[in-house]
Amino acid sequence: MPRRIPDNVREQIVRWDGEGKQAPEIAHAGCSVRTVFNILALHREHDTVANPFARQPGRKRVLDTGDLIYLTSLIDARPKIYLDELQEQLLQARNVDISIATISRSLRNWEITNKTASSSAIERNEELCATWQAEYGDIPAEYCVWLDEASVDNKTYHRKNAWSKMGSAAVCRATFICGTRYSVLPALTSEGIMALNILEGAINKERFIQFVNEQVVRLSNF
Repeated sequence: MPRRIPDNVREQIVRWDGEGKQAPEIAHAGCSVRTVFNILALHREHDTVANPFARQPGRKRVLDTGDLIYLTSLIDARPKIYLDELQEQLLQARNVDISIATISRSLRNWEITNKTASSSAIERNEELCATWQAEYGDIPAEYCVWLDEASVDNKTYHRKNAWSKMGSAAVCRATFICGTRYSVLPALTSEGIMALNILEGAINKERFIQFVNEQVVRLSNF
């Protein structure tokens, strides 16, 4: 197999042709006259110095583009899916039987990595959040009091890691089911925590209103 001429040499051949040099003179760069004509033809017809229709070098890939697109669609639907589950789905849907290591390498080549996932409530409405930020974003931070429930229980089942494109966060939509838990309800200001309530169970409407009336309003300068 003839050696491949580097792209920088091919680009130089095009520049020499633009300067008016003849093909035999350009061929002194280390290629044949016929190769010079082929490179110039590629540049005229496709505006590139490399053949855009050439096959990729190396052995044939185990996973073709269709297989990789299928894997990507599975990950988009379930970012926390495991590699063995991808392997099983690939065999059932595409009749492709490959190792988990091959799937991992293929995803990495497609710049899809596994990282710690952040969960976003399925009820979250990004459009409403953006609208609120645009309308109230100019309010000084020292004027605001933030209240939000946090809790912990012994039935946490969410997977901690998920797949996503390299450089982007792995965010998964999840339905948060409340069970027996310990909850904390803080009132936060720009200077720190102004009020705090810790209790067993979930924060409901009545408990929230009671916390606001008995602790937050009493400490606010309204």
